[in-house]
Amino acid sequence: MNLNIECKILETEEEFSRWNEFVASTQECPIIQSYEWGEFKRISGWVPIRIAVFENDKIVGGISIQKRRIPHIGKCLFYAPRGPVLNVTKREHFSVLMSKVYEIAQKHNAIVLKIDPEIDEGNEAALDVLHEHNFQFVKKQIQPRATYFLDLTKTLEDILAGFESKTRYNIRLSLRKGVEVHEETSLEGAQKFYDIYETTAKRDAFIIHNFAYYKRVIGLMADKGMVHLFLAYYKDVPVAGVYIFAFGRKVWYMYGASTNEYRNVMPNQALHWHVIQWAKQQGYTTYDLWGVPANPHEGHPLYGVYRFKKGFGGEFRKFIGMHDHVFKPFWYKLMNSGIKTYVSLRSLIKKGKISDSLEE
Repeated sequence: MNLNIECKILETEEEFSRWNEFVASTQECPIIQSYEWGEFKRISGWVPIRIAVFENDKIVGGISIQKRRIPHIGKCLFYAPRGPVLNVTKREHFSVLMSKVYEIAQKHNAIVLKIDPEIDEGNEAALDVLHEHNFQFVKKQIQPRATYFLDLTKTLEDILAGFESKTRYNIRLSLRKGVEVHEETSLEGAQKFYDIYETTAKRDAFIIHNFAYYKRVIGLMADKGMVHLFLAYYKDVPVAGVYIFAFGRKVWYMYGASTNEYRNVMPNQALHWHVIQWAKQQGYTTYDLWGVPANPHEGHPLYGVYRFKKGFGGEFRKFIGMHDHVFKPFWYKLMNSGIKTYVSLRSLIKKGKISDSLEE
């Protein structure tokens, strides 16, 4: 083994800064592997553990794990959203990382490590390495397995020309009707968004966090330019909004809301067209529309979401999905058995209609 390769837990501000620089420099640059995202998720009871692989003192890979304690039994769950950030086909790097993860899992009494990296479904070489390390695909997903990526390196004219005709028509309609979009990345803007989001959640039957969750995003990430909140107004009334995350060369659309009134003036199309123009002006190269059914079909509970996002003409990408590495088989089986003790654990990944799109 190359003696210049080592793996360690990151603990200092300087190390966290280096970690962010590394993650942002990768092709995937997953914001949910960033230092700030780990801090943000503490509000929901997750504790971050960040591990990096160094070669000649340079970070070449790693993983930001979120640890969730399971009440009463002295054990925990490890989950690395969109992790690890590493080319898993580089076997030496991946082996060193997994050795460290196993050591930490034993210390924390972890039952399982769950990962859902941004690796394309057809990448057999990566899948072979994961299987060699006893990772197995599981049907229940947490992050979306499929998404649309919009290429922002094209001209605005070419981007618009790539939209479906109905999407272009709705954008023009929203402009004719006088819909205006403004950035309001502030606690006041977050409150306006949340008021609309509660209406959206009730209408579309999905679960949302309390206001403190969305407020904390602004508090942790706004000053660093990692989150931007846009609101659409019609007749001076906020009628729709989106949280847009930014990191590396990418922007993500994760949270969106709209009122029941004035949907006919197409504020959502106006919002995304504004975001696309803004993101391109800021120099971002990819817009991740974040989550569509992996196997879309009419009658699917999120088929409307799929049709809306498809209208922007992006590239459909499907990833390998959730893979589990089990440390404690007995407890893992019990965790998934439906026994009442573990109902709360399963509810961590239950999100109303959203769960329907993430079930394979």
